[in-house]
Amino acid sequence: MTATAPDWVRYYADRYPDRIALTDADTDDDTLWGELEERVARLAGGLRDDVGLQRGDRVAVIADAHPNVFALQFACFRAGLVFMPLNWRLAVAELAHMCADAGAAALVHDDTWATLATDTAEAAGVTRRIDGAAVEVLVKGSDPMEPSGANRLDDPAQILYTSGTTGFPKGAVSTHGTMLWNMMNGAEGKALAAPGVNVYNPLPLFHAGGLNSTANPVLMNGGRVTTAARFDPAAALRTISDPAIGITHIGLVPVMYQAIADQLGFDTADLSGIRNAVIAGGLAPVPLLRRFAAKGLQLEAHYGGTEMGPSVLALHPSIPEKLEAGSVGRPVPYTSVRLVDGEGRDVPDGDEGEIWIKGPSVTPGYWGIESAGFFTDGWFRTGDVARRDGDGFYYLVDRVKDMYKSGGENVYPAEVERLLLEHPSIAEVAIVSVRDERWGEVGLAVVVAASGATVTIETLTDAIEGRLARYKHPKHVVVVEALPRNVTGKVDKVALRAEHGGSSVA
Repeated sequence: MTATAPDWVRYYADRYPDRIALTDADTDDDTLWGELEERVARLAGGLRDDVGLQRGDRVAVIADAHPNVFALQFACFRAGLVFMPLNWRLAVAELAHMCADAGAAALVHDDTWATLATDTAEAAGVTRRIDGAAVEVLVKGSDPMEPSGANRLDDPAQILYTSGTTGFPKGAVSTHGTMLWNMMNGAEGKALAAPGVNVYNPLPLFHAGGLNSTANPVLMNGGRVTTAARFDPAAALRTISDPAIGITHIGLVPVMYQAIADQLGFDTADLSGIRNAVIAGGLAPVPLLRRFAAKGLQLEAHYGGTEMGPSVLALHPSIPEKLEAGSVGRPVPYTSVRLVDGEGRDVPDGDEGEIWIKGPSVTPGYWGIESAGFFTDGWFRTGDVARRDGDGFYYLVDRVKDMYKSGGENVYPAEVERLLLEHPSIAEVAIVSVRDERWGEVGLAVVVAASGATVTIETLTDAIEGRLARYKHPKHVVVVEALPRNVTGKVDKVALRAEHGGSSVA
């Protein structure tokens, strides 16, 4: 018999009705577990009885990060619906394609994104469009739905469309089971089940990093999530350093940590209440790591992705020397990791190989796409390249698709970027390949210079001379004011290639 999924909201509402579950950092409004249960029950009933949605229907969502988005998610779970948050940075045509691809039965949106949602629904032919006012009507007037126990662990719970930076987005499926196992993967390392956990989450909730990396696991452990609709570094610093708010966990990308560290009040801010600070989604410059370490906060490196759980590798902050060396740690408890060559054979320690993963938190596949194209003997092929040292610690090299060949040799830009970031004149850098008559392809470094610094090709050479093979050295440099980034703060290399004539197309 297949196990059934717990109803987390009812569980904690029964036990701790007066404990805070959700906080809106923009308004300071709190939602208690008992209040969340009332909202979830009535919204679930309204979606099924009043809107007419059926078990298994997909519900698209276009909304800013807000406690009501979590309430909607849990209402979808209780009603047996599949929660499908969408990226409001995308164009109508892209969003409409996602709705059509998933066969969305309804689209729920907030007031901020009303125009985008209306245009998307019309373009996709989604006839049930539910705005913020309609949601409140359901919450106030619908009959509450009791948990039915009908959700099995292998039933789809979410569809999260990948960012689309390397091609058209695919809908990665999360089941009730993968979410449960992801929570267990982080429970010990991140101390998610400890008393008084309060995670600050200014990341968008259409992204696995904002929704599933820490926020949902914290709620599944009866903790508290504090949302912010937008990341503002000054507001973020005030929030995480205010003992009255009591933030214990944060998870941000490097550019966000850097923006916080650049605030005037950073050096005097009290970060002693932070128990766990995850840094993921990009390279972590050593000076940035040391800046936070000087305040007593060792950042914790993580590696993962939408399809992967999302957590795969984690580096405990008690090993700062591995962090500064560029390691992203060792596998989380319930995920197995292999590094393989182009023939699918395991590579020895020290050699580069593609990361393959297997475990109960890994996606069962993409919506409507045959999974054989992404799995080999049950192992999910991530497309990322890493090496492993003799102690079992992993070091990311790059994406397979970002690799280019110079003179027939493989070059992984991330390996070069990490070393360049150690140079004091370089604040940010991203490398793309460009055509070269002699070598086929060579590296073009797009650099944001440190304040008052001048960066030339000689600067780059000095930074990595003797540390990397000559064929890996960038041959060109362009200095810019800022690097293009997607909504999660990752550098948009597709945009860089388009702007600077990059030659590799993923």
